[in-house]
Amino acid sequence: MNAAPPFAVTRIQPPRRPPGWVDRPRLQQRLFQAAQDQPLTVLCAAAGYGKTAALAQLIHELPPGTALAWVGADEDEQLPGFLACLCAACEPLQLPWRVSPDALATLALADRGLREVAGVLVNALAGLDCQRGLLVIDDAHRIVDRRVFDLLQMVVERLPAHWGIVMASRAEPPLTLARWRASGHLAEFRQADLQFDADEVQALVSRNRPEAAADEHERAEQARSLLARTQGWAAGLRLSLAAGPGAARGHERLTQRHLFDFLATEVLADMPARLREFLLRSAVLPELTAERCARVTGMEDAAALLDEVDRRGLFVTVLAAEVPTLRLHDLFREFLEDRLRRDHPAEWPALLCRAAEDEPDVVRAVGYLVRAEAWGPALGVLGQRAPQLLASGGGSSLAQLLAQFPPQQYEQMPDLWMLRGLTAWPGYDFDALMHCMHQAVAGYAAAGRERDAALASAHLCAGLQHMGRFEEGSRILVRLSRLSLDDAAMAFIHYGVACDAVVCGRPADVAPALGRMLETLLRVPDPGLWQQCPLQIMMAGAPDTAAQMGRYADAILTVAATQPSPLRAGAWHVRSWQALLAGQVADALDWLARSDDDYQWLGCPRMIQTDLRMLQGLLHALRGEAGPAMAAGQALIDDIRRAASPSHRRVHEPAMLFNQARVAWLLQDPTLLRQMAAELARARHAHEWPSGLGVHALCDAMVAFTEGRFEAGVQLLQALDDRLECHFLCTGLQRRVLLAWGLLRLNQLDAAARWLQPLLAGAADGESGAIILAGEQVLADLASAAWQGRLGAAEVERLAEGLARVRRARVFTGLATGTPGAVLPSPPAPAAGAAIVLPAAERAATA
Repeated sequence: MNAAPPFAVTRIQPPRRPPGWVDRPRLQQRLFQAAQDQPLTVLCAAAGYGKTAALAQLIHELPPGTALAWVGADEDEQLPGFLACLCAACEPLQLPWRVSPDALATLALADRGLREVAGVLVNALAGLDCQRGLLVIDDAHRIVDRRVFDLLQMVVERLPAHWGIVMASRAEPPLTLARWRASGHLAEFRQADLQFDADEVQALVSRNRPEAAADEHERAEQARSLLARTQGWAAGLRLSLAAGPGAARGHERLTQRHLFDFLATEVLADMPARLREFLLRSAVLPELTAERCARVTGMEDAAALLDEVDRRGLFVTVLAAEVPTLRLHDLFREFLEDRLRRDHPAEWPALLCRAAEDEPDVVRAVGYLVRAEAWGPALGVLGQRAPQLLASGGGSSLAQLLAQFPPQQYEQMPDLWMLRGLTAWPGYDFDALMHCMHQAVAGYAAAGRERDAALASAHLCAGLQHMGRFEEGSRILVRLSRLSLDDAAMAFIHYGVACDAVVCGRPADVAPALGRMLETLLRVPDPGLWQQCPLQIMMAGAPDTAAQMGRYADAILTVAATQPSPLRAGAWHVRSWQALLAGQVADALDWLARSDDDYQWLGCPRMIQTDLRMLQGLLHALRGEAGPAMAAGQALIDDIRRAASPSHRRVHEPAMLFNQARVAWLLQDPTLLRQMAAELARARHAHEWPSGLGVHALCDAMVAFTEGRFEAGVQLLQALDDRLECHFLCTGLQRRVLLAWGLLRLNQLDAAARWLQPLLAGAADGESGAIILAGEQVLADLASAAWQGRLGAAEVERLAEGLARVRRARVFTGLATGTPGAVLPSPPAPAAGAAIVLPAAERAATA
């Protein structure tokens, strides 16, 4: 966990038993037994019925060795904030997490993510050796994100037998209580259960009115009057006793409607003036410490004043914190805030702004500033905290905070549009991104902020690429790349140029743009900036990118090597690509396993998933492992169809389908190959990237080859323009090898040799090992053909090396080469004198 959590730590500190507590054996025994036996215990009653006090007493009575995690829900609670607090509350328990607790919010965003989060949490709880464990959630009515309750529903259904959840709320939580009630797995404490009875009221009077303790008749009369007037309402009892004996003799029933009047006339008016002013000004804070109260109120004697508040028992809860901390009861705080705004309206905004100054919880901090209508400072807080929120899966929380700004502020503050556009990135919602960045560019330009307008324009280009407006995006990026801006802005612009070169089918331009990006990043060793410029798998195979990728990975592992992160996972991807480009399948899988470990630990973020699963599919297929290979590809297809935004699916679904077609080719699975070809044809659309158009012809050519239609396959591959090749993991290289193989089958050896020579003679040195993606039979035919001088000995040797690597990868799995029911036609017999001759090491490996 982070040393400084991005929320108020008081939210995970349980309350202490209040002073003057009166034993309530009927309630205490039932609640204790429920917490020990039941998977779910719910306390549901209106404000002021003593739910938190009952929980404090329960905690006080827990036997030694009980594991406890306390979470107090905050106003408008969202899933990311709830998960952050829950994991921080569990941190002292040292649960055996399988996924980083910091990454649960990210994991929740994935397809079936909530179920995954529930499984991770349940497994962590199950792994803790304790006699009994309790998760206590107070103020659950403040939770507005339904996903929190969906998560809790799944957790309760799978909760280990030695754990229970206790929940306090003013409203019935949206869980399947009826089903659990029927099965006997629910304990409920409603308003009637929490009301004080006659004996408890009498004990309360004796405790709080010692002067009446000797007069039994008077004590009983006061108790009867209080009970009749308050109906056992804890807040009313406490208020009436604090107000004095005369206040308890009225006949009108005391309800929450009368609370503010009583507080004003009997409590606030009876205080010393300085204590009253201190409480009014401190009311902007949900929890009170001497340091924060002194800073907000300007009263240096805040510690002494807090002691007086505690001594008077003024509707406060004492928290079990290292620093003495009081929490105002919601009803009392609402009353104080109402009086503050009426009595000192001019001070209200300044008090809220001071409360926000050192508030670690970004939701609270922005909430203070929004209530103060301090829009500029609120935007400043968001600008500082947005990168951390986005990196930890808090995009929905950021969007919620941005929604608090009125429309006229968006007109005046283009940064709001910029931040709103950035929230579209985690879900790849490029329609929303483009709209927001358009607004940001216009706002920055009108304000004369050239640098920010350029950066927003670079983000806008990602949207243009997904809308099919390629020429417009390219023109903008060319213009931006000529500007002289700071390194942070230029790094992302160069990254955008590299992506644009891939998208638009300019493979020769990819490596130079990557080089410029890398030189810029190296001057700014900030992991946050590097994270904005991740190398993507679609760049692999473009000319000269292997060297740039290596430099990039080396630099990452000096910037962010110690902790799992998307950045580090990207470095492992690069290492895996490099191994694949060199034809080293086992090494590639070893590097990819490291990336997979980070991916799982980080909660399976989508920014890692695509590259990881595509590589996994191809590498497992090369090893002949059909199950894992097909599962990796299908997981990507399922995710993009179920969970992706329309703009993301529209552009990237064809790439997922084609990668699965390549897996089918390597596995020699004709059924899967034809299925993927049909689905790829149906996925065609007007916004496809120019660089990706070639995958349709390549897939159709593979189908034609499986059916023995070599002339048709060759024609499809020859018609492809080199500039339109998709260099997606060396697809262009695979096209060349397959085309040469098709020409060989048609006995056009001269043409076949011309297609192979640039690959085999060292023109793509360092990447030609990826010829193994053509598959074992293709390489076997090419290596055994009678080239009769058309290829040199070194070139034929390179083909033989590729074949040996394929066979070695498959031998490593224990599978025989030459899968039964192979999809390809049987190879022709080698010409005389064209037998395969392998190097000694390769002969030993494939023997």
